[in-house]
Amino acid sequence: MSSSADSDVNNSSSSHLQFLGTHMPPSFNASSAGDDGGNATGGADVMDDQCRWFHFVVNTPLIGALCVFGLFGNTLSLFVLERDRRNRVAVFLLQSLATADNLVLCVAFVQLSVVYGLLPAVGRADAQLAMTPYLVKYVNPVGYMVQSCTIWITVLLAVNRYVAVCRPFIAARWLTLRRTRLQVRVT
Repeated sequence: MSSSADSDVNNSSSSHLQFLGTHMPPSFNASSAGDDGGNATGGADVMDDQCRWFHFVVNTPLIGALCVFGLFGNTLSLFVLERDRRNRVAVFLLQSLATADNLVLCVAFVQLSVVYGLLPAVGRADAQLAMTPYLVKYVNPVGYMVQSCTIWITVLLAVNRYVAVCRPFIAARWLTLRRTRLQVRVT
């Protein structure tokens, strides 16, 4: 009786692996783990394939689409703000923020969508492994610096708007384009 139960387990795990393989891209085919009857390495391979599938879905289409839409929106904002001639200080801060945000989105797109999402999906995990030390050493620090600039420009914009709204009598002296450019350079 235990042999028929074992064959049922083998058949059900095999059909489960085939089911997973039908909903994944060809390079994520879980049935390549083999019909090993449920030993520990076959289950780990299936879990590894599911994790790679999850990383692909989150990093490539989801984060990639957010980065592309963000780049489009920020670039459109740069062009629209170029026409505004009324408040040059606020326009300059918003353009600086859009530029810094575009840089953050470019770093995120390359690192997350391409390297960690797309390369393993197309079977180029070797390229990902070769790029990882360079990403960690060079791209991550640049990404963190640009992200910090985005945060500090946002703080600078908030302080600028506070002074303009709540302290209108000193705003003309404090909120000059020269001072604002210097403040953005310092951040």
